[in-house]
Amino acid sequence: MDYTITYDEDVNGWTSFHSFIPDWMQRLNNRFFTVKNGQLYLHNDENNSIRNNFYGEQFPTTITYIVNDFPSEIKFAKTIMLEANKPFGVDIRSYINDETNSITESTVTTAEFLDKEGLQHAYIRQNEITNDLTAQNVYGLGRVQSVLGSVVTLTNPVPTGSISVGDVLLDDSENTLGIIQDYSGSEITLDSFPVIVANTFVLGVKNARIEGSQIRGYNFEIKLTDETSSRTEIFAANLGIVKSHPS
Repeated sequence: MDYTITYDEDVNGWTSFHSFIPDWMQRLNNRFFTVKNGQLYLHNDENNSIRNNFYGEQFPTTITYIVNDFPSEIKFAKTIMLEANKPFGVDIRSYINDETNSITESTVTTAEFLDKEGLQHAYIRQNEITNDLTAQNVYGLGRVQSVLGSVVTLTNPVPTGSISVGDVLLDDSENTLGIIQDYSGSEITLDSFPVIVANTFVLGVKNARIEGSQIRGYNFEIKLTDETSSRTEIFAANLGIVKSHPS
């Protein structure tokens, strides 16, 4: 993706990336103008109520940063607080050994923030990576005895202390078999008609975002996104973290 980048002489560095790609740009009397396809545009106009609209196309505002406090320790991300006039959408990922592949990822929507005295507060949801079968939201159910239509019969009684309607049923190769609609005795009823070989071990998976593993790692990459067209102000972002104490 192409960007227009900004150089700040005060810090002697490139500080910003902009979505607009002008044909020409000029600053005049403390106002910034660009030209696109023969049309003259004024930027940073405080009287314009529509923000982040360039040449008729609306863009989001994004900020990406790294949290690296106590870099030698594994940490959990628990909460996020924004000193901002509105909530942002949040994408957070963490790393342990490989900086190119995150081990845990999650999101926070704007609706999940709570405004307290002008500050935007939210708690970090759990790991949303679907193939994380080490988390507490995954549990074993047993081996399949037979399948008739949407009903899967196990060789053992269904563990009622773990299973819930709405959980996802997987086989031991992590293939999705269906969503659990009902269960009784040794039978599980799905919303599908799965083909399962007898003696296959099956697992139940609850909503990872609610009951999955925590967001943990040496450092965290956080992306904030504002999709609105109104005035946006953000002064600081804070991540609540706690040290991991493995048992």
